[in-house]
Amino acid sequence: MAINNLLRWPFLGTILRHPWMLNALRMAVLILFSSAVYFGITYPTETANPYTVAIFWSLFWPFFLVVSMVTFGPLFCAVCPHSFIGKYLNKIGPQKLMPNWMRHRSWGLGLLVLSYWVPVYVFPDFLKVPYVSAMYFLVLTMIALVGFYLYRNMDYCRYGCPIGSVIKSYGKVSFARLETQSSDCQTCRSFDCVKACQWNLRPYLFEKKNNMQDCTLCMDCAQACDSVQWKVSSFAKQVIQPVKQLDRMTIWVFITLLAVITMAMRFHHALGHSPIQESLPWFQVGNWLEMVMPVIPMMDWVGLVALLMAVIMTFSLTLGGMWLTSRYTQIDFWKVFETAGLAFGSLMLIGALSHIGSFFFIHYAPDLGNAYYWLINSDSVMKPLASHRDGWIHLFNLFNFLAVIVSSVILYQKLKQLNLSGTRLGVAYFSSGVVIWVYLGLVILTLWARAQ
Repeated sequence: MAINNLLRWPFLGTILRHPWMLNALRMAVLILFSSAVYFGITYPTETANPYTVAIFWSLFWPFFLVVSMVTFGPLFCAVCPHSFIGKYLNKIGPQKLMPNWMRHRSWGLGLLVLSYWVPVYVFPDFLKVPYVSAMYFLVLTMIALVGFYLYRNMDYCRYGCPIGSVIKSYGKVSFARLETQSSDCQTCRSFDCVKACQWNLRPYLFEKKNNMQDCTLCMDCAQACDSVQWKVSSFAKQVIQPVKQLDRMTIWVFITLLAVITMAMRFHHALGHSPIQESLPWFQVGNWLEMVMPVIPMMDWVGLVALLMAVIMTFSLTLGGMWLTSRYTQIDFWKVFETAGLAFGSLMLIGALSHIGSFFFIHYAPDLGNAYYWLINSDSVMKPLASHRDGWIHLFNLFNFLAVIVSSVILYQKLKQLNLSGTRLGVAYFSSGVVIWVYLGLVILTLWARAQ
């Protein structure tokens, strides 16, 4: 048995290689998702319903998405309730070709940023209302089902899905990837893996190109051909090694979410809740706007300014640093962009584990426990497993430093692929990675501020 082939692991392989077992798992996730929507509409207030918010924001987002991406890649797509239903709708629909103006992943990314991350900062309590969360996912579900029904080759997953746009990029920053046994493929004439793929992909080329393309780990190819493998490899192998046919949108996703998640959270939530908050520029500007602008219920002006400043700073640092590198090395800007930009994915993904780790003990675990008690109509209450006053909880801050280390190592290896060495490599390393060094400075500043 190949230990590094996850499809040969007794429990996991049994589920993934047997369609009925994998569909049973998908059905369980669909029931969990649907119940959260149903209870959110039926019990619309937070005091009457802790279940909906806990399922969506304490289970699906941190663990089904972030933790699964950093470990197994696009695993959530394999059990996604939308694609589970959409796979069947896609077969009975009119099989239309998606118009060219819709065939771009910026639609999905834009929907994610505008519908979720902007409200997180500008209206922070809005999505914490069960009814709002339920309607949010219900609307996304309706959009998804229409998209699956109308357009062939599961194109909604590729271009319209707000989560799909993220997972396709960050799925490359993980320990696992799908590939085939190359020796078997050399003599293959049936191409069962291609015929089985509803996304019209070619799994036998994944390893050669070091690129899984739009693969959602639906496992149709693995169920059709025993030569398909889901292998454990070195971390972020798909971004460290040279990538053929790289979609630039992958880099734009890295930069965008680095701005709206990593940097904006660092501004507003980390530094914004420290003793130096009143001296921060986004805090001062936000408070001024709150005084001079008309009153808008639930709106957080400080959060809006922090988000805008984080976006401006992140894009300026990343693109400006790459432009300086291009000018200094005389290498085409887009070549630098496609190479150095791959280092930024791990900065957000690993850095997010710091937040998830501490919040599991402070919020996520008790939220999920109380959701269970509410579901079974119990009067029991689960208290937080830790608080910010517990010293050990701050050990999760080490993930921030690990994110910097991994990103800087990847950046160094990627720049060497541009045939840089000596002083040219050193200057390019510093300039193209300036956002990494600034992030490190913000992490240290946060720790210092909280110690005051």
